[in-house]
Amino acid sequence: MAGGFIPEIVVSNRLDKAKTEIFSFIETNAEAIDENFPSFFGKIATILERANVPIPDQVHDEFIDAVVYQVFNVSKRAGDPRFVSRVCDIACGLKRKKERKAGAHLAAAVKLMKIGMPIAAAAYLRPYWKHDAAVGCWYAYCHYILYKEGSAEPGYSAAERWNYLKSARQYMDELGQLRPGLQRLVRGELEQDSWLAEPFWVMIFLATEWLPDNRWFLQIGLARAKQDRNDVALVKMLQIALVRFPDDISFYQEAYHLKFEQGDLGDALSFIRDMLEKFPDDLEPVYYGLRTALYLPRDAEYNEFRALAEERKMPGHVLHLIDYVYAVLRGRQGQAALCLDEFQRKYPSMNYYSDLLRFITIDAPACPDGTNRAVFTSVDHFCKRMLRIGEA
Repeated sequence: MAGGFIPEIVVSNRLDKAKTEIFSFIETNAEAIDENFPSFFGKIATILERANVPIPDQVHDEFIDAVVYQVFNVSKRAGDPRFVSRVCDIACGLKRKKERKAGAHLAAAVKLMKIGMPIAAAAYLRPYWKHDAAVGCWYAYCHYILYKEGSAEPGYSAAERWNYLKSARQYMDELGQLRPGLQRLVRGELEQDSWLAEPFWVMIFLATEWLPDNRWFLQIGLARAKQDRNDVALVKMLQIALVRFPDDISFYQEAYHLKFEQGDLGDALSFIRDMLEKFPDDLEPVYYGLRTALYLPRDAEYNEFRALAEERKMPGHVLHLIDYVYAVLRGRQGQAALCLDEFQRKYPSMNYYSDLLRFITIDAPACPDGTNRAVFTSVDHFCKRMLRIGEA
């Protein structure tokens, strides 16, 4: 492949293999690396130089961050500030973009947090805490832990205990005003570190108590809970949100989708009816009623929401497609074909889509269960886009 095109997957596979081998070496040679880490990082640089594949700058630098994380993860010298600082300096010096220090500094901070050195950890987090929601929570957590548990570190003062709590609250308040996103800085090994879930959730739940009017903490908590598939946290966030912000449809959307995905259609319908009452001019809850009724055994609920959709003037092409899916899911192929015929006659500009649906479900239905799920998902996305559901 020399001089020719090398697929990205080849580069990724080689680096993943190299990382696995390096991590194994670090675990079995932790003490030797602690004593001679400049030499170790020199070998890492050589490995990357001799990889024989074109490594993009960011990938190269994130590989180094991953190695730094693992070195700190197993190191017994992380309590030595000079050791930590020197490792960060050497690692950052190996990067192609020398200014990309966040990965190494965050890896150092995480290790320091784990070994009970929140003051030292906060120093490494300080330049970055405003730019990533998780990092902001870690930074506030360092101050909260100083209030909660104290520290044997130089610079800690028991007399300042309540000031540490005040600082933690102040930082969460400012974070809630800045509203940074998730995973702007937290990537790779840091993203996979399950220990870091605790400081994030501790501070998010505290913030919902300290700053009850700021819904961002609930929004970022919901985003993180869904990302981690943490249904326990998701339910807790929704319980708070629905009580505190009953006029925010976005929280009802989240609650509805959670119940729908869990197959709890009765509770899903309850949220839909709440939405219909609170947002009487919005088509969204009507659509949710239709999509939920598709999976209910009786026709009554579908007919109810179908009539409501007509009453509230839901676009005709959306209704025709929903009728089509309703027929497909109930095994009424003749009715489904008639729905598509009517759709094609009234909306010829969308025949590209109806032709595909006809082929999949009527002309060549090979696997009914898989086909039905695929058709529901496709039409669901199409209808939501037509109704502008979920758009910012």
